[in-house]
Amino acid sequence: MRKGKIISSLFLSATLLLTACGNDEEASGTKEKANSKPKTEEPAKVKAEKTEAKSEKLASGSNEVMNPNIEKESEGNVEVLYTNKEPNYSHDMNGFKVRVDEYQIVKVTDMNNDFFIEFDDQTGGYVITAKVTIDNTTKKAMYYPPNFQIRLSSESNYIPDDRSFVKEEHPKSSVEKESSKWGAGEKVEGLVSFTLTNEEYESLKSVKPKFVIEGGAADNDQFKGGFMEAGVYDFTFSEEQAKEAASAPQFYPDELTMRNMADKKMIFEKSGINQSKQIDGVKVTLEGVQYTEITPGEEHKERFRNFGDSGIVALTVKLKLDNQTEETITPRMIVSKVAVDKNRGNALSEGMVEPSEPREIKAGEQGEKYHVFLFRKDEFGLYKSFNLQFGPLYNGGEKLFKGKTVTYSLPR
Repeated sequence: MRKGKIISSLFLSATLLLTACGNDEEASGTKEKANSKPKTEEPAKVKAEKTEAKSEKLASGSNEVMNPNIEKESEGNVEVLYTNKEPNYSHDMNGFKVRVDEYQIVKVTDMNNDFFIEFDDQTGGYVITAKVTIDNTTKKAMYYPPNFQIRLSSESNYIPDDRSFVKEEHPKSSVEKESSKWGAGEKVEGLVSFTLTNEEYESLKSVKPKFVIEGGAADNDQFKGGFMEAGVYDFTFSEEQAKEAASAPQFYPDELTMRNMADKKMIFEKSGINQSKQIDGVKVTLEGVQYTEITPGEEHKERFRNFGDSGIVALTVKLKLDNQTEETITPRMIVSKVAVDKNRGNALSEGMVEPSEPREIKAGEQGEKYHVFLFRKDEFGLYKSFNLQFGPLYNGGEKLFKGKTVTYSLPR
């Protein structure tokens, strides 16, 4: 299995008091290509008959192949397995937007020798092609290397995009000559692709794969101060999986699921609470709570070693912040706590597994904040009540509004 850089360990506390979490390194990597093996030429007549037969087969089929380069370059048989016309993957990096409009998965068999490297010396495999739109809605030129990946069991285990079948179609600027530079207001469409071996495709069925739009948009070629956060989305690869996903619980977003750190099972949820309180000019609304049992993935069990063998319960709280002050709020700096059974103990929010977006909520704007609290399952069953003390709010490292907080009694 092709893998990227191994990420560092993250230590999570098993007690009611939060301990510091180690920093994850953002995993990255590229699929290395070597010189391809010499192409084995077929007689012209045989090649023509083969190509004509396959073209007739595709023309008569109900599924249109999105990327004809696959058949042309591989000279193999192409079978469409799944097409997603509305993936709804859209990553907004402060006005520099990358969107996936459609993608398709095909199986390729009986291909020529030109792609032995990409498919680990196999004459068959799978190709994912995605139509993407890069839209620089800002008023200045931006730098962004369009990189994508299919994440498997962890950040360090993934399939990067490559240009094997989209050499000319890969998105590039039509106005800027410099690599990875996009003109102000420029909008470009193109194709990206991924090559998967038979083993890699089968591995999709044993994990919860993610489609990742890498971050990195910046107004300078050194990428200083750029928007580095990636967009991570559930990746659907079959009709059966799509049906299962449609009927599955919709979990609140957090790093536990986005980084494939753990699977979730719903215990209890309450939405539509809509209880609002004020911290000076900031309206804080408790919108909902979810209690889930989480099961760490094999590669992440060490991170949760202090929780013992009884299991782990995550409490996720969804809040909405309406900032009607003149200050900018930094949601990620907020560390709240939950008081258990009034004076039994306090659990601090686990910031390292909470969503990193939005980075800030400016004056006059609104944004969401998700808090995550982790408990040992055997201890969680003994608790009767949870009271959330939310706040204080921050602007960067500066505490706002004299450190004021608000308190909510959470449904249990």
